[in-house]
Amino acid sequence: MPVPNTKPLDKIIGPPHNHSRKNNSVVLKYEEILISPKPLEEKDLVVGMETFRLSRGTFRTWIWVVIFAVAFAYVESAVVVYLREIYFGGAFEFPIVTVWENGRHVLDLLILVELGREAATIVMLAVIGVIAGSSGLQRFCFFMIAFGVWDIFYYVWLHVILGWPESLMTWDLLFYIPLPWVGPVVTPVLIAAAMVAAGSILIWIAEKGYDIRLRWYDWAIELGCGFFLIVAFCWDWKNILRVPGGNAYSGIPNPFAWWLFLPAYLAAVIYFAARVRRTLRDGTSKRRLPRERRQAFHPGKNPV
Repeated sequence: MPVPNTKPLDKIIGPPHNHSRKNNSVVLKYEEILISPKPLEEKDLVVGMETFRLSRGTFRTWIWVVIFAVAFAYVESAVVVYLREIYFGGAFEFPIVTVWENGRHVLDLLILVELGREAATIVMLAVIGVIAGSSGLQRFCFFMIAFGVWDIFYYVWLHVILGWPESLMTWDLLFYIPLPWVGPVVTPVLIAAAMVAAGSILIWIAEKGYDIRLRWYDWAIELGCGFFLIVAFCWDWKNILRVPGGNAYSGIPNPFAWWLFLPAYLAAVIYFAARVRRTLRDGTSKRRLPRERRQAFHPGKNPV
């Protein structure tokens, strides 16, 4: 017959603690749960020494990051509208303007300014992640969310303003650092959607109390896949820049390197999904209740 726990409650739970607030969500110490007359609700998750409710503060931060990214995407789209009006008569078509002198690619001053603008854009999105997050992983996740939403709505706003792109298979010049990145619009949209989903999922998992431990090989695999994605975008760079030589390059994009893009993209997505599944399956929380204290929840049962 199970022996009830006869230890005094203060010996089991220790001294009471005050309620604390973090990110505008109530964090209850497990000792307070034991003596509180309010029963736990199903949406509360007991992990370690604390009970977390889904943080309203974190959700509000997510919303503000998305709002910023949507607004920033409009600014980016407006800049592109002005550039296309000045240089391309309101449209953009390949080939792009390139100048070669004595076998060297001559960059126009405004091209250098454009390179600086692209770099500054990445810095601004990264800073938003740093400001929004409360840990290293969360900062990186908010950066991914901001970048992904910004990239998707960049095309949304351009379509609203110019009616471009005509379809998801329309070719676009994505970046100019360090080489021109060229691909159908659907390719950066797929990557952006994956970034938003991955960042949001990791934040949600962390909020549920799971201990997310990314090993060096996790980063190596994902970054390796990202490297091959970049190579796919830059694969046709000699043709895009019309490098002088024996080949007569047209500057018109050749068929995209789907043979390289799709395996790298699917590998990154599948590995991430498997990694998340393993984290949820293992149920590794930040801290587990000691056996003696877990028994306090069920005084009539022996510790498991």
